[in-house]
Formats: sequence, structure tokens, C-alpha cells
Amino acid sequence: MNKYLAAALAVAVFSASLSILAPRLAPIVLRIGAVALLVVGALWLYEYLTARPPPLARRVLDIVKARGPVALKEIAVETGGSYEEVVEAVEYLVQKGLLRRIKKGDEEYYDV
Repeated sequence: MNKYLAAALAVAVFSASLSILAPRLAPIVLRIGAVALLVVGALWLYEYLTARPPPLARRVLDIVKARGPVALKEIAVETGGSYEEVVEAVEYLVQKGLLRRIKKGDEEYYDV
């Protein structure tokens, strides 16, 4: 189960049960629960928007799969993207565990 869905469900159950157990506090509890649900939703949206892969990530992964260990310069030439875009895509793929960094001398290569 998604952690944000679990959090929203916990907030809803807690708010509903506390409102039933203490009816005099129900208006306050439900307002606080609604705010908590908004916060959970905002956190989910933030993570969703920031976790998207960089635009070149798929192309970089395809190139590395096809050619084997490849240096950043070769990937940049092959994709036609800027060096910064390639570095961003490669770092994303390394963090996700889809690529691994290999050091050969002073040069860094990337492989699946």
C-alpha cells in the first residue's frame, strides 16, 4: 500500500473514531483531520512531481544497454543532449540502481 494512502486512511479512521467517542469535540477533530488530509495530499503531490525521471533517462539507459560500458562524453554525443542533461539523467539512473558507475583509470564509465 502506498505510504500516502496509508497515512490518509489512518487520519480518516482516527478522526472518525475520535468524533464518535467524543461528539463534543467532533467539529474540531474533523477540521484538524481535513487539514491533515490536505497536508498528506500536498506531500504526495510534491513527491510525485519531483520523482519524475529526467527527459533523457530512457534514451541514456537504451544507449548503455546497447553499447555496454559508456563514458559520459559518448552518451552526450549519442543523445545530442547537453552535458548537464546527460549528467542529470545518469545520476538519476545510478540512484535508482539501473546503472552502475565503473572507474577505469581516471575515466568513469556506466553500465547496466
